[in-house]
Amino acid sequence: MSILSPALLGAVGLVLLAAAVGHLRDPGSLRRGLRAHGVLPDGTHRFVSVVLGPLEAVLGAAALVAVVTGPSRAAALAVSMPIAGLFLALTGYLAQVLRVTAGQVVPCACGLGDTPVGGPAVLRGGILTAMAFVGGATATGWSASGAPAEEAVVALAAALVLGLATALLPAARAVPDAALRASATAGSAHHGGHR
Repeated sequence: MSILSPALLGAVGLVLLAAAVGHLRDPGSLRRGLRAHGVLPDGTHRFVSVVLGPLEAVLGAAALVAVVTGPSRAAALAVSMPIAGLFLALTGYLAQVLRVTAGQVVPCACGLGDTPVGGPAVLRGGILTAMAFVGGATATGWSASGAPAEEAVVALAAALVLGLATALLPAARAVPDAALRASATAGSAHHGGHR
C-alpha cells in the first residue's frame, strides 16, 4: 500500500476526533451554533448536538484503526464511505448556512475552533469528503515485503500534517482577511486625515 491511502484516512480520522472532542466538551456551543445557522428545524438542535460528537468519535477511531491495520480496499471503503457521507452532508449543510445567513457572521460550530461559517469552511468539508473517498478507494493493505509498523508510523505522521492543514484551513484564511480589513481601515483613516 502506498502511504497516500492511510495518510488520507488518518487525516480524516484525526479531524473527526478533534471535532468530537470539541462537540463532546461543549454540546451547548454546537446547539447554539445550529440555532444561529437557521437551517435545521427547531426541535432537532438538541438531538444533533447529542449525537454528532459520539458519531464523530466512532468514525474517527475507525479511520485510525484502519490506518494501523492496513485494511483491504473493501474494508477501507466500509470505513471511509460513512465518513465521506458525513463530510458531504456537512459540506452541503454549510453551503446552505452561507445561503441562509448571507452577510451575517455565524459560528461554524464544527468543533474545531470559533471560526465563522464562510467559503473556507465549505471548502474544508469538500476536501475532507474527497480525502475520505480517495483514502478508501485506494487502499490495498500493507505490502507483504514492507514493514507495516514503519509504514503505519509514516502514514500517521503524514495524516497529522494533512489533518492539521485541513482542519485549520478556515482559521488560516481568516487571518489574511482580518489583516486586509485592518489594513483597509488603517488606510482609509490615514487618507481621511490628509483631506
